[in-house]
Amino acid sequence: MRARLTTAAAGSTLALVASLSGCMTVHGEEAVVPAASEEEAEEALERYVETSNEAGRAFDPELNSTVEIGPLGAIRAAQFASLRARNPGGNQDFAPLAVNDTQFHIPQQAGWPKFFVADTQTNQDPDNRWMLVFTRNSVDEEWNASYVTVLPTGRGPELAEDEDGYLDDLPVTGETDTGLAVEPGQLPTAYTEYLANGSGPFNDGAYTSDEVAAREQANGSAAFVMDYQDMPPDEDEFAYRPVAMRTADGGALVLFSTLHNQKQTMAEGQAIEVHEAIEPLLSSPAERALTVEQVAMFSAVVPEGEGEVELLFRSLGVIAAAGE
Repeated sequence: MRARLTTAAAGSTLALVASLSGCMTVHGEEAVVPAASEEEAEEALERYVETSNEAGRAFDPELNSTVEIGPLGAIRAAQFASLRARNPGGNQDFAPLAVNDTQFHIPQQAGWPKFFVADTQTNQDPDNRWMLVFTRNSVDEEWNASYVTVLPTGRGPELAEDEDGYLDDLPVTGETDTGLAVEPGQLPTAYTEYLANGSGPFNDGAYTSDEVAAREQANGSAAFVMDYQDMPPDEDEFAYRPVAMRTADGGALVLFSTLHNQKQTMAEGQAIEVHEAIEPLLSSPAERALTVEQVAMFSAVVPEGEGEVELLFRSLGVIAAAGE
């Protein structure tokens, strides 16, 4: 269901550097109900904006973890840890976030976990809209943001609604047949396999063909060797599961995440350079080799029937590093 909200509140700038399914028990019975009320969604967004703003001002990863989980939480936790190490006094030039013209997209779901989407305009990025996915795994948990994607204002895919006016979400676990070119739950595996072999159900672009070409070019240097390991997240971690929503044309908008290890090994006599943002994340000194662990979150348009998946947006962040 869509609801409009106009809110001016403070929040931290998002650094741009799951459909979830289960069984909800209502008096011992399963029931399909709205994931949240409009009031709950509004309160969750306001709590998120207020708390993440406070965390951003202080570069406080622990506070931020109370409102962000999953790929978004992992990226920002590492970012704040690095920034705090380099700026112990916090962000002296902090510019608070304000959101307005928010549209809530709320599905009807049975069980846990559940999610809803806040599609909002911000003062940080006036040419784009931010879509924040809020999720929780039980009625006793707070709503936390697990994904964000940025889409040009007026150019994002139109989301479909069910017969009751609620967001038409799609399953991402189990054996399902959504009629899409790729099942939403298979996108993380399909993408990591694409990076490994350069082929798969994706169109050419910055995150696909260009990414593969960049990796090949990186290994054209005699000064170092790059090794890559790409993995889908653990499917048991609900906060990392894809989120899938039917679009008006019969396809789907899917948000998903992947994990990436990247190792640079220098040739004999060559010195390795570690970026200042990565140094606070090092668990061991880097003398000849550096391995960084990264989390990526994507938004993708998946066509109905046959066709190629288009990756619309990616946010990629280093979450850990180790040297040799």
